[in-house]
Amino acid sequence: MSGLPVASPRRTAAHASTAWYVAPAVAFLSAGAGYVHLAYTQSHWRDWWAYGAFFLAAGVFQLLYGPVVLRRPGPKVVLLGIAGNLAVVGMYVYSRTEGVPLGPHARVKEAAGAVDVATTAAEILVVALLLALAGGRSRRWTLNLLLVAGLALWVMRLGQGFG
Repeated sequence: MSGLPVASPRRTAAHASTAWYVAPAVAFLSAGAGYVHLAYTQSHWRDWWAYGAFFLAAGVFQLLYGPVVLRRPGPKVVLLGIAGNLAVVGMYVYSRTEGVPLGPHARVKEAAGAVDVATTAAEILVVALLLALAGGRSRRWTLNLLLVAGLALWVMRLGQGFG
């Protein structure tokens, strides 16, 4: 015995079964979010090139991610999707609570509209579904990392209130 963990056939079959119905849902939601980002790229580009570039990058990432997760729903692809969608969700929340961080509209808080709330909800659902695709160990590490990051954000936010 080499001491390396071996995936049981039962666990591998369970993951394949989960991937069979979760990956298409992730691909569909990711494509929808990507389409929305691409649809709003031009209007953001008019405000400032970096706003448009962000929307273009988010849209292309989300559109291309769907076929990738359908073809290879492995741990690296799952973690990439979680990180990418959380980055977009994080920027959305930040721009609505603190204001846009850069550019000509820096520190101006954006209004939350129905389309962007629905798109963000889809991105959060993508993250939740990807967590279901993640294997036990990857899921534990990801959830623990998210918990630590969330706690760090709360500590930093509380620290600002006392200064």
